[in-house]
Amino acid sequence: MPVVHIDAPPGIRPEAKKRMMEKIHAALSEVYQPIETLIFLQEYGPEMVAENGRLQSENPKVLEGVERARSV
Repeated sequence: MPVVHIDAPPGIRPEAKKRMMEKIHAALSEVYQPIETLIFLQEYGPEMVAENGRLQSENPKVLEGVERARSV
C-alpha cells in the first residue's frame, strides 16, 4: 500500500483538498493495481517554516503563494 506524506502551507479549501487527494490516488492507481492508498496532509503555517534561517512568514513570494492557494 503506497503511503503519501504532503507537507504544505495551510489555507487550501476543503473541496480543493478533496480534488487533490482524488488526483493523487488516481495517479498512483495507474502504477499500482489493485490499490489502496493512505495520504497524510500536514499543514504548516509560514511562521513555522524557515529556509536558510529566514521565516517564510517574512518571504513575500511564499505569502503570495499561500494567498493564491486560498483562492483556488
